[in-house]
Amino acid sequence: MANASNNRFHLIVPDKAQSAEVKLGSDVTVSCHLTPEISAADMEIRWFKETDCVCLYKNRQLTEGRKYVGRTGLSTEELNRGNVSLKLRDFQESDIGVYLCQVISEDTTEEITVEVGGKEDSGVPPVSHPSKIQGGQVLKLHELDRTWGDTQRMKMEESALMTEFEMNYVKASKMDLERVLQQLQTITEKSGLQQNEKHPAVKESQIQQLERQLLQITKYIEETQNQLQEKDTQLENMSKQMSEKEKLLESTIKEMETSKQQLETLRQEQMRNKEMLEKRISELNEKSKCLEETKSLLEESDKKIKDLDKEKERLNEELQDKDKRLKDINAKLMRTVREVEQKQNQLQGKHTQLENMHKMLSEKMKCSENKAIELEASKCQSKE
Repeated sequence: MANASNNRFHLIVPDKAQSAEVKLGSDVTVSCHLTPEISAADMEIRWFKETDCVCLYKNRQLTEGRKYVGRTGLSTEELNRGNVSLKLRDFQESDIGVYLCQVISEDTTEEITVEVGGKEDSGVPPVSHPSKIQGGQVLKLHELDRTWGDTQRMKMEESALMTEFEMNYVKASKMDLERVLQQLQTITEKSGLQQNEKHPAVKESQIQQLERQLLQITKYIEETQNQLQEKDTQLENMSKQMSEKEKLLESTIKEMETSKQQLETLRQEQMRNKEMLEKRISELNEKSKCLEETKSLLEESDKKIKDLDKEKERLNEELQDKDKRLKDINAKLMRTVREVEQKQNQLQGKHTQLENMHKMLSEKMKCSENKAIELEASKCQSKE
């Protein structure tokens, strides 16, 4: 099957694989396929149960995890058709759980989570005891929407690296053993014991030579075994170191979570402070606007005051001019009053004179009247 030109693919769990009838000790297939159906033979395939590496397929070599040696497999023919399903032989109670399949092709990584066990809402209880599967109970297998945390992913990477390291280690050991076997075969071929049975001296010499070579090979095998033991010790030490690192990592992650919570608290406090600051800034902006308006009003008031001051100065000048004019008028009025008083005094004198003259005139008129009466009386007397 041809590879996809752009290496784009997705992982799916086929509908027909959504349930399977298994018994304890039977074979189980955890189904997973590429879509579109492209060959996965040259890709890297990882299967994990929780954070333990179940098997690793890389460079067309399959390596089983330490807990799953001799119990897992991938079909090479099916890989060419995009079938990356995990085959579990001798299904055990410990195999029940959540599995993660990762398929890596160049810079593309796709993954899918599959649960092997009953769903709570499916009516089938989760399989958790051997007695429940011994009778052929239906075991549900379905895709699971799960988010894996950073700690779990780091543990997965460590488990995959350990599996790959063991694969390289075993491969090197097999190569050393094959080389020893080839040397033994070469020695056997060169010895020619069957051809030299009639020559005891030659046979004895060849036997001695073989014994020396066998001693060397035995010594080499012992050294190899010692190296293997040392590597086993190194692996154990590495496992211990990894365990310590995992504990340290968990402690660090707890500290990070605590720091994260503190940061979240600080962030929330900062958000509250920011909101308060924005509120205060808004209030300050409003106050600034009020101040601007007040300033504008004050400027207008100052301008009006200046105009009023100018008007006041003008009015003061007018008042001063009017005061001056009033003073002049008062002075003239005083002079006029004095003149009027003088004239009044004069008029008073003339009035007194007039009254005197009037009295004199009245007296004269009385005298004239008396004279007239006397004249009338004298005329009458004369007529008589």
